[in-house]
Amino acid sequence: MSKFKETTSAINQKIGAMFIAMKRSDTPLYAKIAAGLCVYYALSPLDLVPDFIPVLGAVDDFVVLPFLMWLAVKLMPDDIMAECEAEAGEIWQHGGRIKKRYAIPVLAVWGLGLLWVWSIVSKYFI
Repeated sequence: MSKFKETTSAINQKIGAMFIAMKRSDTPLYAKIAAGLCVYYALSPLDLVPDFIPVLGAVDDFVVLPFLMWLAVKLMPDDIMAECEAEAGEIWQHGGRIKKRYAIPVLAVWGLGLLWVWSIVSKYFI
């Protein structure tokens, strides 16, 4: 396997572990929030800086997501993170499929945001 595939696989596994940790009741609230931000940013179709901006769009993906992952891992208790990584690795090894229902909250938040922007634009500019 190439280095790129190994790296992306490790990132996907770590994001899966954070999602599993978010669902656990023994995970502290501050760690759940950090893990939730990381998972949300990874699943979100939009970035803080759009990808069509030549350099900043790519730098955004290479800076924000790793920072959020680092923050979530630092805030997560070691024993919980180790258990969740093992569970995510097992799911990943057995060809666990990405469940599309997990994208629904992300799309709902962006949809509500777009509706809010549209209501403002239509009220003042149309």
